[in-house]
Amino acid sequence: MREPFVMPIFRRVQYRINQATGYYTKTDIQPQRFPVMRLPYELKRTTTQAENIKINARELMVSREKFRSGKYKFITGLHEIDFNGWEVGNDYEMLHGEKVLSIVLFHFSQDRVDLNVYYFGRFDVGTADRRREFAHQAIPRLLKPLIH
Repeated sequence: MREPFVMPIFRRVQYRINQATGYYTKTDIQPQRFPVMRLPYELKRTTTQAENIKINARELMVSREKFRSGKYKFITGLHEIDFNGWEVGNDYEMLHGEKVLSIVLFHFSQDRVDLNVYYFGRFDVGTADRRREFAHQAIPRLLKPLIH
C-alpha cells in the first residue's frame, strides 16, 4: 500500500521575462531580492549542449552569473511532464562535503512571459523518474486555491 502524499516545505519565486535580455528576472513582488538564496536573480532557458550537462534534457535553465571557471552558478535540465507549462529539474549544492539535491518545479505561463519557480530545498526523491512522479502528485496541490 502506497503512503499518502505529504507536501514538503517549498518556496515560490516569481519571475517575468525581460524581452530585451531574454532572461527571466525576479519580480518586484518578491519580499526580498533573494528569497531563496539558491535561485539566481536572473534565469534563462537555453538548449542543451552535450558538454553542459550529463542528464538527458533537451533544454536547460541557467543563471546569468557564472563562476570564474566559466561554469554557471545555477544550471538544471528541464524535463517535461504531463502538466501543460510545467517542467521539473533539480539543484545541487555541496553541504559538509556531500552533494545535496533539491527538486525544482518550473511553471511557465501560457504566453511564456511569467515563470513561477517552486523550490523544494534539500528535498529529493532519488531519480528523474521519481521526480516526475513527485511533480505529478505535487502540482495538483500547488494549483489548489489557498483556503483561509
